[in-house]
Amino acid sequence: MESSTESFYWYDLETTGIDTQRDRIVQFAGLRTDLNLNPIEEPFVTYVRLAPEILPSIEASLITGITPARTEHGRSEWQALSEINERLSVAGTCVTGFNNIRFDDEFIRYGFYRNLIDPYGREWRDGNSRWDLIDLVRASGALRPDGLEWPLRDGTPVFSLEQMARANNLQHENAHDALADVEATVALARVIKSCQPELYTYALSLRQKTTLGTLLLPVGERICVHVSGIYPNSGYCLTPIVSVARHPIIDNRVIAVDLAGDIDFICESSVQEIRNAVFMPAAQRGRAVTRPPLVTVAFNQCPFVAPISVVRKADADRLHIDLERIQRAQETLANCPDLAERVASVYEEGEHDPPNDPEYALYDGFINDADRRTSERLQDALRNGNAWMNEEFMDPRLATLSQRLKARVRPEEMDADERRAHVEFVRQRLADGDNGLDAFLRELQIWQQKDSLEARDREVVEALIGHAEKLRTQFVTNASIE
Repeated sequence: MESSTESFYWYDLETTGIDTQRDRIVQFAGLRTDLNLNPIEEPFVTYVRLAPEILPSIEASLITGITPARTEHGRSEWQALSEINERLSVAGTCVTGFNNIRFDDEFIRYGFYRNLIDPYGREWRDGNSRWDLIDLVRASGALRPDGLEWPLRDGTPVFSLEQMARANNLQHENAHDALADVEATVALARVIKSCQPELYTYALSLRQKTTLGTLLLPVGERICVHVSGIYPNSGYCLTPIVSVARHPIIDNRVIAVDLAGDIDFICESSVQEIRNAVFMPAAQRGRAVTRPPLVTVAFNQCPFVAPISVVRKADADRLHIDLERIQRAQETLANCPDLAERVASVYEEGEHDPPNDPEYALYDGFINDADRRTSERLQDALRNGNAWMNEEFMDPRLATLSQRLKARVRPEEMDADERRAHVEFVRQRLADGDNGLDAFLRELQIWQQKDSLEARDREVVEALIGHAEKLRTQFVTNASIE
């Protein structure tokens, strides 16, 4: 990032839950800074109204304090996401946050897709990129800890934004308020940039796939360290790895081996045995069975990967890394027959059930050029306040999504059949067994009966009950197409 036109856009979301497919954004906050992390625009904050078929997680609502009633005066989902896309798409923007690549960015992608906005363009067009501070924070704790205080819980490092801000006296008065989280993230980035400028600059370079390619390709040649939340906090989420195969399905991924793990299992087991162990659900595996030490590294997710040489002797001692053992493990893997072919076979795409709703099918194929142009025409019409364009899509996913979008943004232009179909769609969602309205109300009643519930939380529960009863009246008891 060298041009004066380049900037960071720091953002955070509050959502109805943690399911990036099914849950929804209820609050967005963003702040643009220059490369020195100085604000250059006023913050943008908005609440996002919920569609009637979405029931928020009670736990998420209690954490944020955001109820459907609180969002009613916010923007519609399409309007909010359209404005968000405009900000994230400014040329030269590096979009970043705290754990955004694995969480917030997925909500943005699904939201854009659901509203017929290009889900990926803002990430790469016009010199744009994305980044994530969380793995830099972890890497700083593991490799260059000077300059920050590192909070512990029962002797184990904690990397939550709230705990890091508190330990380092960074202003963060309203945790789980989107703007407060953004401001705390920028403050934390400033500290790391000041105390560990080389590490900070290196982490930024990992936005480029070529940087990662020099470390991980050709496979098997270099021992690296990989920092990720998939590894234990006790080791600052760092482990030594070596790449062993290209991913057989996804071009920008490699498969690596955690050199601190049980590499004998990888060398001695069949493809099917390894596949069964890798993809066995954690609950089924149990504590007695360790997951094989295989990990995929995605070049387009800004993973923190560095040469093993960054680990100084003092770091190795503190992190309990036996460098000689790691070297022997790499040599053992190099002598495993057909290792790359066998490991790649483990990740070959198998049969899987397609999503049961087009809203969840973002990753079931890229959108073709004709449908992309159709979506762009529709977006232009909506932004200009024009009447709904009854465009035809080749992709059946988009045909369904466009009808639902029309119900959200141009309900007055729907005919009787369209209104009837949409009411039935909402009713079916609200009747969805364990995820439906009846189960939601039963759970709320359990919360309501808790004597230990604090006043603020009781207000949230009461507001959710009122919302649920309103939905029951509107879509179950007195459902109407008029």
